[in-house]
Amino acid sequence: MARIRSIKPELPQSESMGNISRDARLTFILLWTLSDDEGRLRGNSRMLASLLFPYDDDVPSLIDGWMNELENEGCVTRYKIDGQSFVQIRNWLIHQKIDKPSKSKIPAFVDSSIVLSNPLEVSSEEGIKDQGKDQEGKGTPPAAAPKSSRKSPNTPLPDGFCISESVRKWAAANSIQNLDRHFTSFVTKVQAKGYVYADWDAALRNAISDDWAKLGATASKSAVTDLAAINARNNAEAKRLLGICDDESKVINA
Repeated sequence: MARIRSIKPELPQSESMGNISRDARLTFILLWTLSDDEGRLRGNSRMLASLLFPYDDDVPSLIDGWMNELENEGCVTRYKIDGQSFVQIRNWLIHQKIDKPSKSKIPAFVDSSIVLSNPLEVSSEEGIKDQGKDQEGKGTPPAAAPKSSRKSPNTPLPDGFCISESVRKWAAANSIQNLDRHFTSFVTKVQAKGYVYADWDAALRNAISDDWAKLGATASKSAVTDLAAINARNNAEAKRLLGICDDESKVINA
């Protein structure tokens, strides 16, 4: 059951939040609403996608990348116990003040249970059924979902990774400028942070959409400069024409 949680006003200025994409930031905050009073929650990727972003069809293929960003930045820890996936929000009591906390029914994280790269999983209701006393005794667990093929696992930046034709077409369709600069910024940040993704083209598109290269302000400034130059030329031409008209008027009057 979702819970009401608080957001500190200084969170947007946190450096760790600045190091991850906008979608990963939103995911981090939404995870709090599913966490129990000890900052733990079930971590099945497909289940999280359906609960956190129920109206977005593309999230099942993207959420694992956002979770990787959060884990790489030290915001969450993902782990498995007895085949079940879980998430621990790091520094939970810094983010939340819990009055009369309930004891977690989710097993605690131990070093041997860490998940280094978590491929998208098929949600299963077997095992632990709830995240706290709010759900105790409610509902009947459905039959286990049939197994399906797993998605490709997350991998480090591939050797020779470049802008694919599909990304170029997407950029053209969305009027994306400075594609090479966006790409260079993306690769630089990925190498510095050690990010891993299952779909590198999708990761690049997300980085461009979130303006990792911070080209939005530069583009706006350039546009303003160009407009000012155009206005200056127009004003000069108007003054020139007014001067010609004034000279002709003097000749007529004479």
